[in-house]
Amino acid sequence: MLMRQTAVTILCALIITACGMQKPDTQESADKPTTVTRADFRQMDTAFLYLAAQDALKEGNHLLAIELLSALVEKEPSAMTPHLQLAALLLQTGRPVDAEQHIAELSKAPTLSAEQLEQLKLTQIRMLVTQGNMDQALSSLDAFLKTRPAHVMAREIQVRILANQNRVDEALAAINQAIAADELPELRLLQAQLLLKKNDLMAARVSLKRMLMLEPESDTAAIMLSGIALKENRAEDAENILRQFLLPYPQAMRVSHALGKMLTEQNRIAEAILIYRDADTQSGGNPDILRSLGMLYFRHQDFEKAEEIFSRLLQAEPTDQTRFYYATSLEALQKPQQARQVYESINPKSSMGQEAQVRLAGIDFGSGKTKQAEKRLLSVVSTDPENLEAFMMLSSIWLAQGKNKNVISYTEHLLANDGIYPQILFNRAVAFEHLKQYDGVVIMLNRVIAKHPKHSEALNFLGYTYAIQGIHLDRAEALIKRALQEKPGDGYYLDSLAWVYYKKGDYATALVSQKQAVASISDDAIMFEHLGDILWKNGDFDSARRAWQKAIELNSDNNKQLKGKISGGLEPQP
Repeated sequence: MLMRQTAVTILCALIITACGMQKPDTQESADKPTTVTRADFRQMDTAFLYLAAQDALKEGNHLLAIELLSALVEKEPSAMTPHLQLAALLLQTGRPVDAEQHIAELSKAPTLSAEQLEQLKLTQIRMLVTQGNMDQALSSLDAFLKTRPAHVMAREIQVRILANQNRVDEALAAINQAIAADELPELRLLQAQLLLKKNDLMAARVSLKRMLMLEPESDTAAIMLSGIALKENRAEDAENILRQFLLPYPQAMRVSHALGKMLTEQNRIAEAILIYRDADTQSGGNPDILRSLGMLYFRHQDFEKAEEIFSRLLQAEPTDQTRFYYATSLEALQKPQQARQVYESINPKSSMGQEAQVRLAGIDFGSGKTKQAEKRLLSVVSTDPENLEAFMMLSSIWLAQGKNKNVISYTEHLLANDGIYPQILFNRAVAFEHLKQYDGVVIMLNRVIAKHPKHSEALNFLGYTYAIQGIHLDRAEALIKRALQEKPGDGYYLDSLAWVYYKKGDYATALVSQKQAVASISDDAIMFEHLGDILWKNGDFDSARRAWQKAIELNSDNNKQLKGKISGGLEPQP
């Protein structure tokens, strides 16, 4: 183990040194590569190259492993095991031509051991699969398996080919033959997967239980058994399978993650948090566990905990995605300047870059930097014309600026998107209303309500739009009452309902609703203007004039009309 760690440490040091060397001033030198090359690798000891290649494979760095193994076999062509490994790796990474060349060389080698001959044969079979020669591959596998019927890797290749050709029964027969020769847990897993493909849940469950008897620590079997229980609508059993597995194996991260995900989908957030907290303790800071835990704390609105977890995650995994999560937590904690610094550290061209720019625009807008926010958002939509987050914020900024035509024209193309945010449609409705284009208001709000029938603001807005035009008053009343079911006692909705009654000529009922509205919201000029109009229609002229005067004091936009009402009323007094 120490030798492996040393090999990786030396290799990393070499790469860092090569990348970190100061470039000479000449252009010729600047054009030279600054990473370790094949020639550099050839200067290294073969034992070191092999160990470093294995470590690269463990870390998932296949390209580095190929370079290391290639240098090794160039230095030592008789090194069969690395040569075989290289051929298999080239196949795996989509380089069949290079792999075929190595396979041809290996086929001529006179000194292959029995194990190496077996590896070569399987690599040749994989080559046939890559080339699409499935019948030839199956024939070769039949010959191979005659003497080694329980060979897991060969059986896996065989059943994958058969299953992909919808020959599942033949694949099952092959696996049953293998199990009869030697009941291995890997074979039981293949059997269960095939049975699930046939939707034979009962038989698959039996296979997985046998697998657990053979390999009690198999988290894959536990997760699959839980999945079968879910398919059978046995959610409680699915949960218990995972919980029971975690008792002897608390370090099984995949099982913890599966259980946490299940609880999250059931909206049992507090319980899911407990599972992920235990998993975090067991894993010592596994990034996947931390990410899920941080997201759960955020969803639970425990933003301090979310910030703490994402801060830890940032130390373990300093990616732009982690920075984004950390910044959103800071923003939720009302720390906009700290959030800004983190958002600005995110590469604008990365996968999270545009989202970070949208969040920065929100911070700009919130701090009164409207032009800067608008500039950021226009930059985002210029490269991503379907960015709904950006357009939602842009349309809100333009509404605040009175740029109603911008809202309508710039978001027109988004109407073809079935996933368009309701807020964008709502903002378009507001823009149409400011322009007195009521048909546009109705179309936008009906679209919102069709997909979100409990959208109280849209229900109220559409009802009020009908009311101010004096049309469809029965539907207007029904819409606003639906809005009030979602938000009982909302002052604005009560004002809208009062105006429907006013337009219907039911002035007494209108007055009851309007008084409730004013009692709820006592600083809105329009409400007091409405109250004055309704009082006048109820014959209470002095109270009406006091209400209109109150509207003026609240800086109404209709001062001239209000003064006319105070002096002359809505109509001549009898």
